[in-house]
Amino acid sequence: MDKPARELDRVPPRRDARSGSDDLFLRRVFTVFGVAALFGAVWLLSDIILLLFGAVLLAIVVHAIADPLRKHVGLNPPLSLLLGATLPVAAIAGLTFWFGPELAKEMRGITSTLPEAANQLTRALGMRSLPELLKEGGAASTLGSLASRVIIWSTAIAGALGSLLLVVFGGIYLAINPKSYRDGFMKLVPPVIQPNVDRTLDDAGEALQRWLKGQIMAMVLVGVFTGLGLWLVGVPSAFALGLIAGVAEFVPVVGPLVAAVPALLIAGTQGLQTVLLAAAVVVVVQQLESNLITPIIIERTVAMAPAVGLFAVVAMGVAFGPLGLLLGFPLTIVIDIAVRHLYVRDTLGEDVQIMREDE
Repeated sequence: MDKPARELDRVPPRRDARSGSDDLFLRRVFTVFGVAALFGAVWLLSDIILLLFGAVLLAIVVHAIADPLRKHVGLNPPLSLLLGATLPVAAIAGLTFWFGPELAKEMRGITSTLPEAANQLTRALGMRSLPELLKEGGAASTLGSLASRVIIWSTAIAGALGSLLLVVFGGIYLAINPKSYRDGFMKLVPPVIQPNVDRTLDDAGEALQRWLKGQIMAMVLVGVFTGLGLWLVGVPSAFALGLIAGVAEFVPVVGPLVAAVPALLIAGTQGLQTVLLAAAVVVVVQQLESNLITPIIIERTVAMAPAVGLFAVVAMGVAFGPLGLLLGFPLTIVIDIAVRHLYVRDTLGEDVQIMREDE
């Protein structure tokens, strides 16, 4: 065979340009379907993902207590983790022992006073009370409605207890050996972006730890100031109402509004003057919280605008229900840090602040 023929045999076949464009189109189609399937799976498993996030928060709380004990007291890791898990339970048990009887008495006062206070409000607004509406429905329909409500509430309570146990045990497992779970997650990340994702996880964990410390401080201060203020103006069950306000403070923006409703309703049983004084207490405490306590918390976590947190909490509540409302703000913190790290800084190349630095 002559030389030109041999050279012709060695020339690779020319690939059709249309075939290459078809392959690119197919890859894009599969990518779109893959992203859509991922979002669909996240949506279907949203409750499980939120419970997992709650377990992560619990593990962070345990380590926030255990790490100082290990570093400054010299305890070994297993003992420090054991104390980190049991000290909050012991503190709650101690508070319950000392204040439980009085708190139970005030809670019974709230449950007995609140329906009458709501009826007074409906009468003042020219509306019919709840008992009158039930009477109009007839005894049979009332009994059927009562039975259905009992079933619904029983199912809801059982589901809440199951979710709580899942979060508690999941948080304990995560706290015992967080490195193994983190390493397993990092193996799912492409090696090219593993350093960026690793830094993002570090910053997110630090921000959540700071936020939890500040949030606990805010809950205590709001509860104490609200209870003390309502007691001074003569609102019944002020201690229990302060506890409700402190617990509700865990849900920013929405929680304080919900906690103010029973306080004002119960104050309404004491007259218009007490209602106005109770409203003044609520407003003053919330102004203190929003202008002093919350800015301190935000300054020590992420550089996130307040409006972003507000609409994010509402959006989480609308999309995922009570669980999304409860965990909406810390989840927003994690998403905000991930967007700043992985997209704004690493993808767009913009210089953006990730977290507020200590002064």
